[in-house]
Amino acid sequence: MNKNENSRKISFHFISEPTDVNFGGKVHGGIVMKRIDQTAYTCARNWVGNYCVTIYV
Repeated sequence: MNKNENSRKISFHFISEPTDVNFGGKVHGGIVMKRIDQTAYTCARNWVGNYCVTIYV
């Protein structure tokens, strides 16, 4: 990777909160979709360089 590619690299780490999991310790599907949407928005925003909206993931 060159310098420009490294500057556009995005990494996400999410820690589940107690309200994000069910009694079996599994993360709710809606929370997973929320995190995917947040990640998609951030990647699109970084790529476009302007305000954007995620419509389809």
